[in-house]
Amino acid sequence: MIAYQVSLSDGFYDKYTKLWDKTYSFDFVINHRAFYAQLTKRCVYDVLLQTLEKISRKAIAKQLAELEALVDVSESKEDFQIFFEKKYKLSFPDLKNCVYPKKKELSDFDQNLWIALHYNPRKERDT
Repeated sequence: MIAYQVSLSDGFYDKYTKLWDKTYSFDFVINHRAFYAQLTKRCVYDVLLQTLEKISRKAIAKQLAELEALVDVSESKEDFQIFFEKKYKLSFPDLKNCVYPKKKELSDFDQNLWIALHYNPRKERDT
């Protein structure tokens, strides 16, 4: 299925990414894989599985074209979510943490482990 999708238009993804005030680029996709994975699963595959027994390349292309039209009439990502949920009767995933990941805080154990792993007794002797 992924091989099929690679050969399809990126129009939907480009336009949807712009709703987040981001640029659809190779680097952005690589750094935000979870964003596109969740978006694709819900908007393409979950929708198609509601109506089809077997997903085809033609069905994926048609679904992406429908999604692109939905993005075109949306003025914001919130509009897109409302239109999507109304049209397909599916909840839309919360993608905020995928685009704006929270900074991970280390536990006390992990902080101590980091200190131990980076400890260099030679630095203390030299000073």
